[in-house]
Amino acid sequence: MKAQDPQRQALSAAAHWVARLAAVPGDVELQQAFRAWLQKSPQHQWAWQQVEQLQAQLNGLPASLACNVMDKAAALPLLDRRSLLKGLVLAVGAGGLGWSGYRQAPLWMADQRTAVGERRSLQLADGTRLILNTDSAVDIVYSAELRLLVLRAGEILVETAKDARPFMVRSAQGEMRALGTRFSVRQSPGFTSLSVLQHGVAVRPGHGLAETVVMAGQTVGFDAEQLLTRSALEPDAGEWARGRLLIDGWRLERLVDELQRYRGGYLGCAPQVADLRVSGAFPLDDIDQALEAIAQALPVQIVRHTRYWTRLVAT
Repeated sequence: MKAQDPQRQALSAAAHWVARLAAVPGDVELQQAFRAWLQKSPQHQWAWQQVEQLQAQLNGLPASLACNVMDKAAALPLLDRRSLLKGLVLAVGAGGLGWSGYRQAPLWMADQRTAVGERRSLQLADGTRLILNTDSAVDIVYSAELRLLVLRAGEILVETAKDARPFMVRSAQGEMRALGTRFSVRQSPGFTSLSVLQHGVAVRPGHGLAETVVMAGQTVGFDAEQLLTRSALEPDAGEWARGRLLIDGWRLERLVDELQRYRGGYLGCAPQVADLRVSGAFPLDDIDQALEAIAQALPVQIVRHTRYWTRLVAT
């Protein structure tokens, strides 16, 4: 048997358990049989986790459809299986759950992901350059009519290639249409930030009808209803793609919050030093070095309790 056969069989069995448990809710003997099956093999537990993650996104999907989809998925290679499941999530989300359903597809289905502290640079099929920042996830959806990136989490920088097809980026709050440009998009809780480095980008909030063109040198924040902020782009915006953060006059608390994105565990500062102002260039690939630079520039000291808890306090 091929190495993946146990996974395929477990995935198919898990799909049938979905249908059986839904058909006879509360059946004690059936529940006992299911638990016995689940504990019999790590492959069974893995397969059930896939089903649970899918169900979380397809709340209300008939069990018969889930069973059918999982059966088809079990017959495909791993990459194709993931694509099928993701496609189902996106299709049901777009058709039944609206904008919010589409953006809630689970991150484990994303085409490209980065870990905390990782950056990744890709060249897409059309020559577009895509850079993912720390802890980011994006789907890449190219067709004969459209080039689309779906930002699931984190931040991306895009340098579009010439192509007759429109180039779009979709976030949880809306869509952005590139006008031959270089720009970055960051997904934050409840809003999206767009920074245009070259040319322009047309922005349309998810619940809106009209586009707003944002030109080079500008940054905007928007939610699903409207643009929230518009301001001049900070100098050296996008330098994170080169592994450094260049800032001028930031509050220490803001800087620490930004560095936290690139480091696991807790990183913070005491309220007594939060309003201190700092400028400079800080490495994003070595947060400890960045903290040492801060401690030399400001009257603060670094307090550590294990490698996962760090705080800046007054000296």
